[in-house]
Amino acid sequence: MQNSNIMDTHPLSGAFLSNKLLRLVETIADQGEVLLDSAGIRIPPRAISTVLMIGEVDNVTAADIASALDQPHQLATQRITLLIELGLIARTPHATDNRRKVLKLTKEGQAQYTLLMDMLGHIRAAMDALYEELGCNLADIAAKAVDALNERPLIDRIGKTPA
Repeated sequence: MQNSNIMDTHPLSGAFLSNKLLRLVETIADQGEVLLDSAGIRIPPRAISTVLMIGEVDNVTAADIASALDQPHQLATQRITLLIELGLIARTPHATDNRRKVLKLTKEGQAQYTLLMDMLGHIRAAMDALYEELGCNLADIAAKAVDALNERPLIDRIGKTPA
């Protein structure tokens, strides 16, 4: 992905924030994948939050993960299936409810989880240094922007009503 594009120099470039943020997300994801690979971590970058939940929450199910991560159940299930195929997690019956399947880290999954937690500590420190360099905490700003836009959507901010 390019560092810049025509929208950056367009007279209305301020209207293309989502384009800039998407490039930031892709840059972070691409660089994160390199970091994971360099540490021998085989967890797919887009499944890290799923592995974190499985490693941290007892008796967690696919539905629990989908709900907690605000993801469609199908997406959570796809990531879980991939992690099972990679041998990192397993489905086991719930202790008291046979209808529920609990997700657990396998031995290999636990080893990968340990490596991941160490790497995430380094990534957190690098992001804190980036925030210091930029003079703002991007994660906090992004959360505030989401809250502000949910509170008052763009259509209200420009004084239009939906057709």
